[in-house]
Amino acid sequence: MTAMQPDHGKLIGMSLMAGRDDIEIASATVKDLGFEGMEVHAFQIGPGLPGVPVFEAHAAAVGDVVRRAGLMVSTLNVVGDATFDPFAGPEALARTIDGLAAHLRWGAAMGAPRILIWEGRVARREDVGAACKTLAQAIESATRKSGLSNPPPVSVELHPFTFALKHRALPELAEALRSVGAGICFDFCHFGVALGRDIPAWLDDAVVAAIDHIHYSDTDTTTSELHFPPGDGVLDLAAIETRLAGKPIAASWDLFGWPGPRHVVRSRMDVYSGFVRRLAASVRPG
Repeated sequence: MTAMQPDHGKLIGMSLMAGRDDIEIASATVKDLGFEGMEVHAFQIGPGLPGVPVFEAHAAAVGDVVRRAGLMVSTLNVVGDATFDPFAGPEALARTIDGLAAHLRWGAAMGAPRILIWEGRVARREDVGAACKTLAQAIESATRKSGLSNPPPVSVELHPFTFALKHRALPELAEALRSVGAGICFDFCHFGVALGRDIPAWLDDAVVAAIDHIHYSDTDTTTSELHFPPGDGVLDLAAIETRLAGKPIAASWDLFGWPGPRHVVRSRMDVYSGFVRRLAASVRPG
């Protein structure tokens, strides 16, 4: 198991900036673009062939590749993994716990400071309370089942179609996650598409306290899963930054869906890096 390094205040790219490439090429690309760390997407860990399993040794080797490229390992992103289905009955919940336990071991093996999942889909608003409890139970049980003495914490990336944003249940989810040492990944695009331009109005103190990771981007607040470059969307990024001031949280630059991510990074790194540096500088020592 590789020691985890804090990534707050670092420039974090994503392996999906080279999502059609293997992790070795992705690491070299992200390093060449000027990043200091990389968020690793799980589908790039193994060979990507149907029926070929992935083990901790794969994850450990990926961590070595990332570090050899001159980057630190940031988040292990397993959002949307097929094993995650906690609300479909006892057997599905058991598979979810087993899957998350394995992902926690992968994260520990590669030295990731957090594991990123999503919270899942719930059709009815009246079922949100039970879903929050079930999700918290799954995270707590998976953490125990992982057998790790120091497991990476879990962060939950909300989407416009998953239950917390769909049903405007941010406070309920925040409380449930914090009760088991987990938190919320604040993806600017997903929040904007679900809630509109005035994102800070939805971020009460309890929700802000639960935010433990950032996916930085812009959005047109209409197009789901298309993360715009900063300034090409309609968000008040300065207002969002002000609301987050003082929090020691890492911010990955998420350009998922954007067809020219490398051009954007080369032309607008100063915008993203300014956000990261100012956020880090706002944190009081101690």
